[in-house]
Amino acid sequence: MPRTTAKRVILDILRVGDGEWSGKVKLHKAFYFAHLYYANEHPGFLTDWPIAKLQHGPGIYEDEPLIWGMADEGLLEVELVHEGPYPEYRYRLSTKGRQESSEVPEDAHLAIEKAALFSKDRTASELSFLTHERSRSWNEAQMGDILNIYIDTIPDKEYHRRQHQLSESRSKLAAFFGGAPDET
Repeated sequence: MPRTTAKRVILDILRVGDGEWSGKVKLHKAFYFAHLYYANEHPGFLTDWPIAKLQHGPGIYEDEPLIWGMADEGLLEVELVHEGPYPEYRYRLSTKGRQESSEVPEDAHLAIEKAALFSKDRTASELSFLTHERSRSWNEAQMGDILNIYIDTIPDKEYHRRQHQLSESRSKLAAFFGGAPDET
């Protein structure tokens, strides 16, 4: 069962950012990292909101209905600003959003706080480069796919060992049933 909701994670990211967060890509990365930090410390899921393969790395699946829905609910304000000549979004907590964000369970808050602090002072480019280099789930997926981000928390050696075991099991099953191994 998920520990909290996607809305509460976003509100808590903004709270850790002193009520404001600049950059859509940075928000996506903090959301993704919060899930990884939580998974590294606790069994279960931080939220049940999907994370997808997006151009700039793992990100919030269908973020616009979520974010703009939160704005419509009065939880946050979304402002179009410019980073140099480029348009960008800035997200600010409303009074209602500040009250809502305090309802995140402590274990979830600690994971969100780590993710927000990790992301806050890095550029969107730095965070995207990091996820392009390190996110196994992102690298193995097609654009738009929902990611199994929890494979990103497994050390490489362990991941390859498990992949080898899975391949051997498929071969044994195929031999037993007289067919070719299924590679799915």
